Amino acid sequence: MAHTARRSTSAHRSHWALALIGLTALGCGSAPAPSPERSPEPPPVTLEAGFLDVPARDVTLNGKAVSIEAEGRLFYNLRPADDAPEDKPILVLFNGYADDIVRPFGTGPTTVAEGGAVVANPSSFTRFANLLYVEPRQSGYSYDVLTGRAPGPGDCSPDVFNEYVDAADVLLAVLSFLDAHPRLSGPVYWVGESYAGVRITWLLTYLHGRWDLAPYADPVLASRIAAVRRTGSIAAGQILLESWLAGSATAAATSAECLDPAEIAAVSASLGTTCEVNDACACASDNGRSLYNFAYTTAHQTQRVLEADEALTLPDRAKALLGLPLTSIPRLGPAERSKGFKCSPPDDTVPSDAAIVAELGALPAGQTYYVPYSPLLPGKETAPTSPDWYTQNYQGPAFLDDLHDVPAFLTKGDLDLVVPTLALAPALRAVAGAARIDTTSASRIGVRYPDGERFIEVHDYPSAGHMISMLEPAQLATDVEGWLAKQRP
Repeated sequence: MAHTARRSTSAHRSHWALALIGLTALGCGSAPAPSPERSPEPPPVTLEAGFLDVPARDVTLNGKAVSIEAEGRLFYNLRPADDAPEDKPILVLFNGYADDIVRPFGTGPTTVAEGGAVVANPSSFTRFANLLYVEPRQSGYSYDVLTGRAPGPGDCSPDVFNEYVDAADVLLAVLSFLDAHPRLSGPVYWVGESYAGVRITWLLTYLHGRWDLAPYADPVLASRIAAVRRTGSIAAGQILLESWLAGSATAAATSAECLDPAEIAAVSASLGTTCEVNDACACASDNGRSLYNFAYTTAHQTQRVLEADEALTLPDRAKALLGLPLTSIPRLGPAERSKGFKCSPPDDTVPSDAAIVAELGALPAGQTYYVPYSPLLPGKETAPTSPDWYTQNYQGPAFLDDLHDVPAFLTKGDLDLVVPTLALAPALRAVAGAARIDTTSASRIGVRYPDGERFIEVHDYPSAGHMISMLEPAQLATDVEGWLAKQRP
């Protein structure tokens, strides 16, 4: 489906157009005029991993001035396309927190098999795209650095760890990556699983200049966006893997989906016995099944996630998964890492750091190389809050605004009870009104705008739950490749 230019001539869209003068298609514009002096040849595109710096800066959150005093070092891993990476699409991939599912399972050249071994992946997305895995602030290998003082409670507070700063951090990091890799000229697609749908919504909203839709202002990011110059779009599409997309309306619609008789019947069939409660989610939990995949026991689901995290904490497996040894990654070793900090300590779900310590060297007491979550994750925060993405409806209007210009690929894992895709249409109706949402086709959700309809393309994965790339990697790769081909001009 072709997406047209933005539709409104209202004041905020005029301001957006002025801010991005010289750009088209959200970052697709003319390259700067060549310098009279011959510029150095950009380096070739190769496999790499390292850290992207996100600056300390002053922002405004819900009308409150906030100073983010720590510099973020966000870990990234580039797996170039198998052939001609310079012109291939760039897929930026992440989970809600560390990229400990989309990287270990089914997207890159290697994947984590049942039992934990890292093996070749015959369905690697690198056959058609460049893959840039990014870990948000303090998740995974990422860490923060402060100069001149020790970290305090404010550096770990909800003023820093919230959905708005999170999206801004990742966007700043990716823009710096693109600047440093001018040979990668293809369009950028944002790929996110679960909570990462919130991140994608907000970073696209920032790229659109729709600051009026978020209770957040970030002058450093706004200035950075206005300075973008590249030949490929930085908002070509959004690939959403069981993603949260409509704020508190998603929470309400998901709860309602648990009560759907068809969902209850599906869980009963999986259990081989009739549910004793009229609630599919409660029935699954009461019988030891995972809400992420009700065909799995909770113990088996937990084991698969542990295997993914072990693939990033056991050096031999990490080398196979990342494509290079941990010892070769700049600023991961203790000489630099010990200057930084993480707010969240590991809990009993995180594999031991002992093997990385043996490989790289010890860190100061209380610090850890790899923690898959961050204080942004409810239950792991240093100061518990009720996040906007769960309690407010800010995200839904922003997602619909993005959709007008940014096409969406959405998965439907039939065994997922955490963010069931069947709940999205009811959630969007609650946000936008029933008249705007069209569900006459099972393979897409239509959204009506004054200048025509846009569609969320829905791909069904009957044997998968929340983690599509883990259980249906071949079909997912085929579907994504075909969808990308349709987005080409």
